[in-house]
Amino acid sequence: MDMSMLTTPMDMSTSTIAMVMPTALPANESPASMAMPMGGGSDCKLSMLLNWHTIDACFLSSAFRIRSSFGFFLACLAAFLLVISLESIRRLQRRLDRYLKLKKASNSEQQYVMAEDLEQKLLGKDERESPFQKKRIIRVSLEQIARGVLHTVQFSISYCIMLLFMYSNGYIIISILFGALVGFALFTRDTLYSSSDVDERLNEKDCC
Repeated sequence: MDMSMLTTPMDMSTSTIAMVMPTALPANESPASMAMPMGGGSDCKLSMLLNWHTIDACFLSSAFRIRSSFGFFLACLAAFLLVISLESIRRLQRRLDRYLKLKKASNSEQQYVMAEDLEQKLLGKDERESPFQKKRIIRVSLEQIARGVLHTVQFSISYCIMLLFMYSNGYIIISILFGALVGFALFTRDTLYSSSDVDERLNEKDCC
C-alpha cells in the first residue's frame, strides 16, 4: 500500500488546524491595542487611572464628548461651578432650617402667652383645636417637602461630582478641588458660630 495515501488525512487535518489558528499580530501592534475600548465602541478616551485626556474625553455619557479645547474648558468650568452650587444649596438648607426653628419658637411663645387659648385648653373647650391641627399638619408637610427637595438636589449633585471624580481626569479633579475650596470659603461662614453663641454675644453687648 502506498504510504502517501495514509499521510493524506493527516496533512488535511494539519491544514485545517492552521486555518483555524489566529494569525500573528503585526510587530507594531500589541494585545492591549486590540482590546475593545471602554467607550463601548465609540471613540471616547476613558481610563480608570490618572490621565490628562482633553480631546475626545467623555464624561457621564458618550453624548458629552469633548471635541475641542474650548469644550474641555467648559467641562472644567462646569465641574468647578457644580461644587460651588452644592455648597450654596447646603447654605440655603441651613438658612431654611434656622428660619423654621425661629418660626416654631415664635409660634410656641405666642401660644403660651394667649390667655384665652390657655383657658380654653384648661377647661377642655378648645373648639379651634381641630382646624388648628389641620393647618399645622399642612404647614409641617409643606416644610418637610421643601427640605426634602433641597436634600434631593444636594444628593444628586454630590453623586454627579463623585462620578466626575471617578473618571480620574487630572484637570477635572483639580477643578473639583478648587471649586470645593472656593465654595467652602464663600458659603460656610455661617457655621463658624452657632446661634446660641451669637445670642450670648448680643446679650453681652446689650448688658455692657
